[in-house]
Amino acid sequence: MGMFDEVICHYPLPWPEVQDAIWHSKNTPAQYLERYEIRADGTLWHEAYTERFEKDASSPFGFHLYRDDVHWVQVSGFCGELEIYTSVKRADHPGGQWYSVRFWFRDGTVKDMISSREATHG
Repeated sequence: MGMFDEVICHYPLPWPEVQDAIWHSKNTPAQYLERYEIRADGTLWHEAYTERFEKDASSPFGFHLYRDDVHWVQVSGFCGELEIYTSVKRADHPGGQWYSVRFWFRDGTVKDMISSREATHG
C-alpha cells in the first residue's frame, strides 16, 4: 500500500457525512505520514514540527520519535492536483462507501475540484 499522508478538509464538500473525516492522500509534497489541512478558504496547510528521538528499550525500534514545536504553515504557491480519499461503513452498503476528491491548486489555492463516490463490495 505504501505511505500516505492524512488530510483534514474544511473546504466545502458535497457530502456532509464525510466533511469531518480524516482523509488520506498520496499526492502531498512530503509523503511521510504527515498531516495537512485544506482550509475553508481553499488554502493548503502543513503541520510542521521538529523531530526529537529518545532511546526507549520498550519500543520495537529501540527509540521513540517525538514531534516538538508543532505548528501549521501554509504551503504557499502549491500548484497541481491533490487527490484525497476516504471510506466509511454504511448500513445500506455492506462493503462501505468510497469517497474521492481531486483538487486543482494554483498559487496555493483551490481553483477546481472533481468529486466522486461509489459503493465498495464487501
